[in-house]
Amino acid sequence: MKMMKIGSIVEDIVLLILENHEPLAKIGIIKDKLFVKIKGYDENGIWIHHPGFELLNKKGKKKLKATILIPWAFIISIVHFPEAEGYDFPNPFEQTIGF
Repeated sequence: MKMMKIGSIVEDIVLLILENHEPLAKIGIIKDKLFVKIKGYDENGIWIHHPGFELLNKKGKKKLKATILIPWAFIISIVHFPEAEGYDFPNPFEQTIGF
């Protein structure tokens, strides 16, 4: 079996398991298990895609594509599905704020 490298999850949908994630509620993350699309990673954490992040402006709510940092300190585990080509069930983007 080939050793897993984190770079192989970029552009894949994974399951993130979070801990002590209450500060992330400020951006709408209230669950401790999230299906997300990984856009990248760095020394600060994992960057995830959000197709419809809601922002308030003078005209009301506006949905924008966003990339959101989930700091390493909140991540307990990452579940990757290497045998599931185009993994998209359950659809992570049908939930509130994409999570």
